[in-house]
Parts: sequence; C-alpha cells; structure tokens
Amino acid sequence: MVYVLIGISAHLAFWLLRRRMAVLYRLAADGVRLVDGMLQGGDEDEQLEALERRISQVLGSFLLFLAWVMMAAGVAVLLPWGWSLWRGVEDPWGAFATWPGILALSVGGTLGVFYPKNRQSPSAYSSLNQLLHRLALDNPNLHRRLHEREVKQWRKSGGVPEKQFVIVTGLARAGTTSLMQRLLETGAFSSLHYGNMPFVLAPRTWGRVHKPKATALKERSHGDGIMVGATSAEALEEPFFKMLTDGGYISEEALVPHEVDAGMHAAYLDYQGLVCAPGKTYLAKNNNALLRYPGLRQHNADFFVVMMFRAPLAHAASLRAMQRRYVAMQEGDPFVRTYMDWLAHHEFGLGHKPFAFEGERGQEGDADGLDYWLDRWIAYYRHALSVDGHRVLWVPHELWSARPQAVLEQVMRTVALDGELPDMAPHTRVRTIEEEVDSQRLAEAEALYDRLMERALHLD
Repeated sequence: MVYVLIGISAHLAFWLLRRRMAVLYRLAADGVRLVDGMLQGGDEDEQLEALERRISQVLGSFLLFLAWVMMAAGVAVLLPWGWSLWRGVEDPWGAFATWPGILALSVGGTLGVFYPKNRQSPSAYSSLNQLLHRLALDNPNLHRRLHEREVKQWRKSGGVPEKQFVIVTGLARAGTTSLMQRLLETGAFSSLHYGNMPFVLAPRTWGRVHKPKATALKERSHGDGIMVGATSAEALEEPFFKMLTDGGYISEEALVPHEVDAGMHAAYLDYQGLVCAPGKTYLAKNNNALLRYPGLRQHNADFFVVMMFRAPLAHAASLRAMQRRYVAMQEGDPFVRTYMDWLAHHEFGLGHKPFAFEGERGQEGDADGLDYWLDRWIAYYRHALSVDGHRVLWVPHELWSARPQAVLEQVMRTVALDGELPDMAPHTRVRTIEEEVDSQRLAEAEALYDRLMERALHLD
C-alpha cells in the first residue's frame, strides 16, 4: 500500500508543478531580462536603478519558484509518510529508499508530467514557444549583442556586402507575399523565413541550434489561401530597423518616416549577408519599406523595389476585412498582438498604426469603415508616387493575379537574375462591394490609381 501512495503522491506533486510552469517561465524571463539590462548603455545612475529593479524581480521570481518546489516536495512525501506513521512503521522514510519505492516515485512522477492534460490554451503558440519569443524579442540589448557578434564572425570569414537586393513592398493586401514566395521559388534569392524566429537578428547562431524541416503547409492566419510552413519566407526584417532606431519611427498613433545614414545602410547590407546563401540575392518582403526608401536610395542606386498596388475600393475592402479578422483574433489570443507588435506589423488589428507621411496626423476616422481605408490607400500611394522612381517596378495586383507567369518572368528579367520559373495558374477572384463610400474620396483614389497604372509594368 505504501508504494501505491508513493506513486499517487509523486503524480500529484509533478502535476502540481506542471500546472505552475508559468512560475518557472517567469523566473527564466526575469533572469534573461537582468542580463539584457546589464548590456544596456546610457546614464549610469539610471542603469543602476534599472538593474536594482530587475534583480528584485529575479529574486522575487526565484523565491516564488522555490516555494512551489517545496510545496510539491511536501505533497510527494505527505501521503506515504503519514500512512507509515499511522501504521506505526519504525522508519517511515525507509520505503522511499527501496527499489519498489524508487520505481513508484518514477512512474508516478512521469505520469504526473503528462496526465491529466492541462486545459488547452486559446493561443496558437504554446507557453514554451511564447517564452522563447519573449526571451529574444523582449530583450533588445541581448539580441543586439548576438547580432553584432554574428556580423563580426561573418566579416572575419570573408563576408562581403552586396549592394544589389530586391524589396517587395506595397500597402498590405496588395499581393506582396504571393509575389515574394514565387520569386523565392526561382532559386535566385535568399530571404528570412519562419525558421529564423525568434532570434531573427542572429539567424546563423540560431540556425546552429534550430534546424527546422519543411513541414506540411497550412493556410496562414489571414485566411486568404496563402499556404505557409516552418521554412516559408515572411516579412521578418523589421526588428533590425527597430534595433537601429530604438523604435523611434513607431509613435503612439502612427508609423513615421525615418532617416537612413551611411552607417545604417552599411549595417543593413551586413545583415543581408547573414541571411544570404553564397551566390544568392537578398530578397525581402517589407510593407514598411516606404518609411526608409528615400534614405536607402540616397546611399544605394543598385537595389530594386517591386511596388505592388491594387484597385482602391477592392484594396480598402480587403484591409477592412483583415482589420475585423485580426481584432477578433487578438481579443481571443492577446499574444497575437504582442507578436505582431514585436515585428512592427501594424497594418491591422488592435495594434493598428497607419503610415503618417508628409505631416499627416495618423489614425483618424473609423477603422471599421471603407472611407477610412480609402484614406489610407490614398495617403500611401500618393507618397509612393512622390519618391525617387529609380529601379522601382510597379506591379498591379490585378495583372499579377491574371498573368502571374508573365509578370514573374518580367520581374526576373528586370532585376537581371536567372532562375527556374515555377508553374503558376491565374488566380482571379472578384470582390463584390455594395457598400456606399464617399464619392469624392473614391474619385481621388481612382485618379491616383490611373497614375499608378501609367507607371505599371508592361508585359511583352
């Protein structure tokens, strides 16, 4: 009987610890945050105060974790020890030192790790996955140090920056992901992918630890039919610019343009070198690229931009649909917003921040209305037309959907790269929009669309 009680007690103890894994995660997060604080520069007095706060947090987390471990240890011995005392056993601890006792402790503890299962988390990311992302993306000084170390190693190994690269950009929902994926399939490019997360600034260091294999594809969270897997490319370079600017271009209400000096441009080319395989050209999909395009172009005449656009009313309707979808998703799973904020993906959702070009004030109007998204469309593409058009390819979403093979071939010819073109079928889906919008806004947007079409890629 005592061995049965040992097994039951061990099961309860380990199950109790498993139910309180958040305490261990908190200790790990506070410990890494302490290291991150030690790497932070700035005023020494302020840094010391911050370190004192973080040391207090680590100590508090450790004491809480220790208390739970002691409680679990008490549960593990309480039943068999009490039963032995009740039966008058001379040595109530002796059963724990026998082989049957050790076996019962092992079996009970192992079962406690797996059964009963905890309630399913509403998040698509496990608690451990969330912790890993927090350790990397919530600790910018540590992430920066890893990045700088990796750049030094790359340079020592003979890494040479390449000034030619390709950025696919445009207002979200213009087809940028689809075109970027097809470009990668040509074999001419290298790009960041989901497997680089969360240590996206140190892809080579993380790659030695995490070697994701191509997995079965599933539809991405947008619900738009685009399939992704563990090694699918994605817009993941924005943490690099957040690191170099300390996020200064992200205000409470909007994303604003920022300067790119020669040092930032050189650092960007180094970062691309970390990502690129030998003989490949760096490819990025980045819907925030227009915030810094003028500065990049000032220092570099060699790179290409593929600027995608879409008929304004259909584009506005698609953006509004994503806004509704992601607000609902983030209300059910707050980590989705945290994840998107880390990557400066503020296109839609609870963390939505519009672009504020040329003195615009940012978010004004009702984001649940089409007029709001028409305003966003007008502001974005009006600014896009005002910047230096050198090596900018304008690709209409409608043309890409109707003739993807011909568009991809023309893009590859323009950027002067060779590759094997994937087979692609046209994908045309007409979005029906019956809702009334402001006629003056729509007329302005359609006139702007005509100007974009004048610059659009022409097929042979």
